[in-house]
Amino acid sequence: MSEYQEIIDRLPKQMLAGEDNRLEILHQVLDALGHPEHQYQIIHVAGTNGKGSTGSLVARFLITNGYKVGHFNSPAMISDREQVLVNGNLISKDDFATTFKKILCALPDYMTEQDLTIFEWWTVVMLQYFADQAVDWAVIECGLGGQDDATNVIDAPALAVITHLALDHTQILGSKIEDIAKAKAGIIKYQTRALVVAPNQPEAAKEILAQRAQEADVPLVEAASRVQVKLADGTAKVKMGEEQFTCPCNLHGHYQTENLTTALAIVEQLRQGGVTIDQTMLEKVLQRVTFPGRMEAIDHDPLVILDGAHNPDAAKQMVATIQEDFADRPVTMVLGFLADKDVERMVTMYQQVADHLIFTTPDNHGRAMDSWPLATAMGHEWAPDAREALELACELTPTNGVIIVTGSFYLIKELEEGLNDESLDR
Repeated sequence: MSEYQEIIDRLPKQMLAGEDNRLEILHQVLDALGHPEHQYQIIHVAGTNGKGSTGSLVARFLITNGYKVGHFNSPAMISDREQVLVNGNLISKDDFATTFKKILCALPDYMTEQDLTIFEWWTVVMLQYFADQAVDWAVIECGLGGQDDATNVIDAPALAVITHLALDHTQILGSKIEDIAKAKAGIIKYQTRALVVAPNQPEAAKEILAQRAQEADVPLVEAASRVQVKLADGTAKVKMGEEQFTCPCNLHGHYQTENLTTALAIVEQLRQGGVTIDQTMLEKVLQRVTFPGRMEAIDHDPLVILDGAHNPDAAKQMVATIQEDFADRPVTMVLGFLADKDVERMVTMYQQVADHLIFTTPDNHGRAMDSWPLATAMGHEWAPDAREALELACELTPTNGVIIVTGSFYLIKELEEGLNDESLDR
């Protein structure tokens, strides 16, 4: 067993994000390390849906323009090391172990490795590794929430970003959209240059974000007021102020339109701060961008799409995409959910647009919902795992049809073939 795996196996796996003292513990660790996070500029991203695509787009825009960029994101598809990327490359097992030991040696005498959860360790390793790699920029996505998330140990970032907000993780963040917005708004800090907010936010959430930004004296930038994007027929049409261009682009769906709008609004804000990002480089990124597990086409005749939509808001966006892009084509959906999600609402929405539903159980024994009782009760098809479910879907779907596999990233992970375990250009 590798040293990396030995470290991962022994770290505490519990989630303690709701405990009030967690950030103070992490502050003490960063104090002991001499604050490595001060050595680069940070774009901090929170939100319910869209963090991954938005953060990845911004990272790619900066990388393509010659900057060295760290990117911290979750969930991982194949390897946990996908969470820590520098210029698209995963942190190596050796570099993780070396960085971990460096931090462990610097811990205050009253701390041990067991005092931090595994996500907190990934966060601290990321902050130190980015400094050791001398990145220019770090795009850091919150893992859960904002205010009490481990990533919020950082001081004021250069930019704060809020992607689309909706109800999710309600047991931890609260049962109302106002609760969600308050949690996410915790990343807005005095001396941050701007807050960039994704389009189509719930009004109640917008009010809370605006109030928090005003209290922190941070200018609020609504992405849709700066950038207009249309994705259709394999192209992206973009208007950014006086700048307009059209280029090939493989992004699909309503939510990717929102994510690209937000990412380009971040580009506009960075440009105002003197960061050089050339239009031709933007087009270069859009021409080749794909996101594993996010409206990702993996086969044709029939078209097979993988998408990790895992909450009702994402399901709503999926339904809108099906109605707009695939209205004249037979649709089969392969569904697998985690037990802590609002499955009933999502299935109700999918029944309106799918000709066939096939239920299966994601490969996560601790959290997955047993799909057999659900399929039996609702009179839909069932398969024991993702691959057999996809085979059944291919049998039920004509070649002009569409198969969409969704419900959980754990389900997508079983079918994902586009990821390399050593390098990931997300």
